[in-house]
Amino acid sequence: MKYFTDAVVLLMLVACGDTSSYPVDSEECQPYHEAYSHSVTYCGDEQSVYFACNPRARRGDQVEGCVDDLLLKSSEDCYSENVCMNLWTEEE
Repeated sequence: MKYFTDAVVLLMLVACGDTSSYPVDSEECQPYHEAYSHSVTYCGDEQSVYFACNPRARRGDQVEGCVDDLLLKSSEDCYSENVCMNLWTEEE
């Protein structure tokens, strides 16, 4: 059931518009940026979708159920990416 829920959340978020993925240590996309959407951890064939906690926000202002980034840096077989929405698209 967890994988189904993760897949539904990911599909809903991706359906909202164009997105770009960045490594979690990238300055282009962090949980405190306005364009931050969600994060994904890849471990082999498995993916987990979650919302990273904003380190600049107070506890009461955090997204409910957010994941602390320290938990994401523990496995060498896995890697995580932050996903940001492309808020400004160029019109030609």
